[in-house]
Amino acid sequence: MPTIPNIRTSVENKDVLVLDNHAKNGTFERDAKGRLIAYTGGFSVVFPYKTANREKWAFRCWHSDIKNSKKRYETISDAIKKAKLSFLCEFQYIDKGINVEGNIYPTTRMRWIDGITIKDYICQNRNSKGLLIALANNFLKMTQALHSRSLAHGDLQHGNILVDKNHQLYLVDYDSFYCPRLKGEADTVTGLADYQHPARINNKSVSEKLDYFSELIIYLSILAIAEAPFLADKYKVADADRLLFSKEDFIDIKNAPIYKDIYSLGNEFPEMLAVLEDYLGHRSIDELAPFGSCLLQQKVSFTASTSKAARNTQSIELDWNVPFDAEIILSKGRGTKVQQCKKHGTFITSLSESTTFELSIKTSDGQAITKEVSIEVFDECEIEFTADKYYIFPTIPVKLSWKVKNAKKVWLDDEEIQPFGTKIIEPKKAMVCVLSAEDEFGKKEKQIEIGMLPIPQVKTLLVPTPDIINNMSLTIKQPKYHVSVSFPNIKIGMMNTEIPKVPSLKDIGINVELSPPLPRFSLKQSIQNIFNHITKK
Repeated sequence: MPTIPNIRTSVENKDVLVLDNHAKNGTFERDAKGRLIAYTGGFSVVFPYKTANREKWAFRCWHSDIKNSKKRYETISDAIKKAKLSFLCEFQYIDKGINVEGNIYPTTRMRWIDGITIKDYICQNRNSKGLLIALANNFLKMTQALHSRSLAHGDLQHGNILVDKNHQLYLVDYDSFYCPRLKGEADTVTGLADYQHPARINNKSVSEKLDYFSELIIYLSILAIAEAPFLADKYKVADADRLLFSKEDFIDIKNAPIYKDIYSLGNEFPEMLAVLEDYLGHRSIDELAPFGSCLLQQKVSFTASTSKAARNTQSIELDWNVPFDAEIILSKGRGTKVQQCKKHGTFITSLSESTTFELSIKTSDGQAITKEVSIEVFDECEIEFTADKYYIFPTIPVKLSWKVKNAKKVWLDDEEIQPFGTKIIEPKKAMVCVLSAEDEFGKKEKQIEIGMLPIPQVKTLLVPTPDIINNMSLTIKQPKYHVSVSFPNIKIGMMNTEIPKVPSLKDIGINVELSPPLPRFSLKQSIQNIFNHITKK
């Protein structure tokens, strides 16, 4: 590749060595000492010139190798023409633009923008909150316009964003510009580190996501200085090659001083910092989404009553709240539309399988936001737990049986066991056996109470005695006499008779037969009747 001094020499001899007729016929600008004015970048050098009708242009030559330059710049030039965006400058690639030491090299020309860098504009107007807020809004609209066409600048930093005297924004330097026709090409321009995601250096191919991180850094810096102008001086923005954030801040963002200063401003700043945290949590820029969508997404609420549900039986409630006008569609799975929704709503369902619900939101300015909730479906555990006896005497064996379905773990009295089985126990006292099972919804248990019966003890044995009148059979064998016998009058009073003396009745000819049970009895009236009967004889 040519050196900058050699390129300058060729421009000095434009009539012979500049091959782009548009530039050759123009007048290159010079400083007070008559030297060519040139602006040198990392890959190229730019010489401003004016055409005959006083239009100002930039003649650009590369001093570093840009691979596939012809195809790439022709594609970029065509994409910019078709986009018709006011902040993109007219741009044309010239395959044979300049002769340097006998070698022909490509050049580009771009309409010149008279303005200052966005960093200089911010510093000059740091005490004008209105101007900076308007600048932030214009910057946001510019990024949204790029997103809507799947375009990216690729090296978004203060030196490539100009603001003219009418406060209008322009993007310049399209070396790393991206359009869909370039998808898959190598990402060779990593940009200024203070504006880039740490993963950008390892990024393999270009995409429309090249600017997402840089956009947030710039937008957040503009609004923070608008709210707190002292930040521009505290972080020496005017003298630095950055805005408020540096690449060192991205290593541990939450402990960075600038993070704490901006967070303390309140309002929406914590939300924007939350997006920045999320960005830095990703290992690839391909995982990022536009920060505008992220901010809107934070405002959208989409929740489910549970993240785990019992199959077919549990009622699940989905709730959403979209605090702005938008077209809203609820889908079951991805692509299966359930219903078109209002800004606030509820949907109740049950599930037979794990499902992801998606809330698709399209704003009036074309931004697309997606919120998802995922619900896993499981079978609840079922516990069968029985015993062959529930009331026993001490040490009598008891057989416990169990069968547990859909459990991750099973315990019997805190001892982990298999889901199916039996166990013999010999309780010495009343006890409670607990079978526990854990499923996706927590721990469940079932109890069995084993009651203990007392051992009987005989303290008193009562033996019933016979009631002679009612329950005793008497046989009296009375001899026959042929003489008369006189007995004295005998008065018999109370007689106490005990069973052991009963056999003495044989002496008077009475045969007593006792058959158990023996009743209780009294002999007073019975003896009196016997003697009355004898005397009558």
